[in-house]
Amino acid sequence: MTYLPMIELTPQVSMLLSRGALRLQPGQWVRGADGRTGRYLRTNPKTGVNYFSWVRPDDDWESQSQRFHRACVKGYVGRYGAFYAPEHPVPARRQPARLARAA
Repeated sequence: MTYLPMIELTPQVSMLLSRGALRLQPGQWVRGADGRTGRYLRTNPKTGVNYFSWVRPDDDWESQSQRFHRACVKGYVGRYGAFYAPEHPVPARRQPARLARAA
C-alpha cells in the first residue's frame, strides 16, 4: 500500500468531500477539526454525508482495526463496495417500459 499523508478535515476539505470534488481512499487517516483522528470510510453521493471511523481514546490497534473492518462491511466500503448498489436497478429498468406502454 502506498503512503498517504494524514488529511486535516478543515471545513473546506469537508465541503469538497461532500460535493465530490475531492476523493479519499477508504482507510486513509484523517484528523478532525477537534483533533480526533480516524479513518475515512466513504461519502454518500446522494446526501453528501462523510463517514469516518474515529479512534477512541482507550483503543489499541487491534480493537480499532476490528471496528473499522465492521464499519466497512456494514457500510459496503472498499472491497465490499460491489455489494452496494447506490441506485435501484429495478425501477430504472421499468421506467422505459412504462413510457413505451403510455405511448
